[in-house]
Amino acid sequence: MPIAATRSFVLGTLPFSEQDKLVHLLTNDKGIIKAIAPGALKNKNRFGSLLELFSEVEFQYYWQEEKELVTLSKGDLVKSYFQIVSDPGNIFYFYLLAEILLRFVPYNHNDNRIYRLVRAFLENRAEGIEMNLLFLYFLVWILRIEGLMFNPGICHNCFAKEISHAWLKTDFRGILCSQCKTNENVMFTGDDLQFIRWTEKHAPKELAVWQEKIDCAKLIRTFKQMIEYHGELSLKSSQYLPEFM
Repeated sequence: MPIAATRSFVLGTLPFSEQDKLVHLLTNDKGIIKAIAPGALKNKNRFGSLLELFSEVEFQYYWQEEKELVTLSKGDLVKSYFQIVSDPGNIFYFYLLAEILLRFVPYNHNDNRIYRLVRAFLENRAEGIEMNLLFLYFLVWILRIEGLMFNPGICHNCFAKEISHAWLKTDFRGILCSQCKTNENVMFTGDDLQFIRWTEKHAPKELAVWQEKIDCAKLIRTFKQMIEYHGELSLKSSQYLPEFM
């Protein structure tokens, strides 16, 4: 059996058999993969805290060409984010983040930007960047990576530029200027549109400049709806967040 190694974030685990766990991993070189952790349900096992949510781990694994699942043999902890992830003010955001990755991003979709995005999310939350701004930044980028973020600078209908405010099309595939708007309900202010453009060239550590300029809760709800629409899914973890209550 071929043997390989990969650096990964743990996105979740489930019982697989009487003694084993099914592990979902976001890898830095193969996208999201599913793996078996043999014996992980035993009281004493070789994985221990390596399988905590969003632990960054260097795993060794082996696989058979005809099988979908790989099998983990061992791992070395790169960095634990347990204190950040398990914090009561953070945990449901991380549940939703993991759910979006697992249900919206295709398996084996190898785009290293997703891995770097998750690491930036964790590192910047550790540095004290506001969670709602970070989560909004994540939503914008995950839509952009999947090719589903609209152009915030051009009307989808008449191609007008330099729009001061706009309305989101009901199919979420573009924005409309005031001249082209019909019955659309979601409006973006000039600052909203500027924020979307800003994320293309700025790191999340600079997010504080937007603290009082945009309505984070409104934008988070909107981009979450875009993910659900395009992914044909319902994100159950969102019901626990203040933005959706």
